[in-house]
Amino acid sequence: MSLLRRPRLWESILSGLLVVAVAAEHLYMSGAGHPQWSGWSALVGIVGVAVAMCVRRAHPALAVAIVCALVGGTVVANDGWILISYVAFAALVSFLVGRWADQVWPSALVVAVAVVTLSVLDAVVNGGGVQVAMAGNMIIFMALPWLSGRYLRQVARHHSTEIEQAQLTERARIAQEMHDSLGHELSLIALRAGALEVAPGLSGPHQKAAGDIRAAAAGATERLGEIVGVLRPAAEDAPLAPAADGIGGLIERARESGMDVRLIGSLDEGAAPVRDAAAHRIVQEALTNAARHAPGSAVTVSVEEREPDGVRLSVSNGRATLPPRAGTTTGLGLAGLEEAARAAGGTLRHGPTTGGGFEVVADLPARHRSEVVL
Repeated sequence: MSLLRRPRLWESILSGLLVVAVAAEHLYMSGAGHPQWSGWSALVGIVGVAVAMCVRRAHPALAVAIVCALVGGTVVANDGWILISYVAFAALVSFLVGRWADQVWPSALVVAVAVVTLSVLDAVVNGGGVQVAMAGNMIIFMALPWLSGRYLRQVARHHSTEIEQAQLTERARIAQEMHDSLGHELSLIALRAGALEVAPGLSGPHQKAAGDIRAAAAGATERLGEIVGVLRPAAEDAPLAPAADGIGGLIERARESGMDVRLIGSLDEGAAPVRDAAAHRIVQEALTNAARHAPGSAVTVSVEEREPDGVRLSVSNGRATLPPRAGTTTGLGLAGLEEAARAAGGTLRHGPTTGGGFEVVADLPARHRSEVVL
């Protein structure tokens, strides 16, 4: 990990260098014939800088108070003179407080009290001669670094929010894929087990075992739906990655599982990826619902080319001839189909049909507006 990614480390290094710089400058000034920078003045300066740098994160208002007392008090006591290392100290502490402090008002209150107090002291000690210099120093060496720290704090917070949003989006995508793929597979397992359960000539224990498998698959699907409902935000757009097996592959696998399903018409897949992805999801979810709520019924998947350059996709099933799978319905699957159709630029409707069946109908454009080449 680089030094720039370890703020506590480089702040500690700067703190140590700053303490050394304050001590060295005090020694230099006292040796150059300025006794006011030696003795107790040097000790107070070194201790004040060290304490402020130690408490800057846990107690930012205290660190600001030490800066105001040490730097401002030095300006007043020395009639406007100040050490360069004190200037660096004020700028660094102000920047770090702006960068890491959660609340602004405690530090602002400390500065306001310090300004009033130092102004009164300056009037008593110097007759008000250094107020302009003190105000300029505070603006340049405290206010500007503090504003820079707050700006970097906002940038970092915005970046963190973007990362969290990206994580939530990926989480939602995984949840939707779980619902689309695993839910479909579990429904086919339940369909096979249900057909085996009512098969003629099967012994009682075997029928019971098949029923247990069907119930377990139904329960797993219910738990999957509950998990997806928690993970997936309501406003999340449907993923648009087309599946590799296509509609024909979905129907073939459903037939192998024992579902009575037929395909009327065909979809020219590959030319419009957004539409193809939406069509695949609609067929997959409709077959899953049919296997779940109307096991044993005949299912018809119809693809009809419509003018101008549109496609009507419908999946319909009749009344169930086997016991439906128990459990509640979350409605997440149909909501996902509506989103998929909307994302492809189309519309979707669904509802019961005469005779006790159910139908899902989607009108999809041949191309999404994002796929149109200008």
